[in-house]
Amino acid sequence: MRKIQKIVLLLSLLLLSEGALAFEAGQLSLDTPNVLKKSEGSFGIRHRFYGKADDYEKFLGTDDGGNMHFILKYAVIDNLVIGVDHTRDQSGYGLGIEYAKDFTEYGSAGIRLNTFSIDDFNFEDRQKSYFINATYQTPNFLDHVRFTANAGYDAYYEHNTLGIGIDINMKNNISWLTFTENLSLLAEYYPQVDKVDEISAANDSYAFGIKFQTFKHHFEILLTNASNMDPRTMALGTNNEDLHFGFNINRKF
Repeated sequence: MRKIQKIVLLLSLLLLSEGALAFEAGQLSLDTPNVLKKSEGSFGIRHRFYGKADDYEKFLGTDDGGNMHFILKYAVIDNLVIGVDHTRDQSGYGLGIEYAKDFTEYGSAGIRLNTFSIDDFNFEDRQKSYFINATYQTPNFLDHVRFTANAGYDAYYEHNTLGIGIDINMKNNISWLTFTENLSLLAEYYPQVDKVDEISAANDSYAFGIKFQTFKHHFEILLTNASNMDPRTMALGTNNEDLHFGFNINRKF
C-alpha cells in the first residue's frame, strides 16, 4: 500500500508541474506515431483491474488488484525517441527506440523497436527478445474521426501482430465538470492474424473507453476483455469473456 501511495504522490506532483506543447493523439494500448521534438518527453501509467466490471460486491472488480504499466519517453532529436517501460505481469522491463514523421494531410507514420526481458514461468532464467511495430495514424477526417493501425513482429513468439483503432474526438461540452478541453471516444481491436500454438488465447482482445484531454495531459477510462496493455501482448488474445475496468494517465513534458 505504501508503495502505491508513493507512486500516486509522485504522479500528482508530475501532473501539477508546468507543461509545454500539445500531446499526441494516443490510443488506449496501441502504439501511435510519437512526433516529439528534441528534449521533449512523456510519462504514462496504465492500469487494468483483474476483477469483473459488474462485480458490485468488489467495487466493480477493483478490489481484485490489477496489472500496471509505466512508460517514460524522451526525444534525443526531433522525432527520434528513446523509452523505458515496466509491466507488473511477468515483471517485464523494456528499452526501446522509435522514429516517427508527420506528413500533415497524409497523417503520420512511425516505427518502434522495443527490446524486453520477462519472467516467463516456463523458464528458470529471465527471457529476452524484441518487438518491432510499424504505426500509422490518419489525419482527423471531418475534424472528428481519426484511425490508427499497428502491424508488428513479435520475435519472442515468432509471429505477426495487428491492431486497429478509432478516435472520435470533439470539444468537451462538460468542461466545467471535468476541467478538460476536449474528449474522445476510443476503441481498438486486435485480430489474431498469426496464432501461436498453445500460446494464443481463445478470444481476440479489444478495449473501448473515453479520453479527456488538455494541452498537456490525457486521462482515459476504459473497459476491456484483457489485462494486457501493449500491442504485443494484446495481440496474443485473451481467454477472458468478461469486461474489466482500466485507466490511463499520460503527461507530456
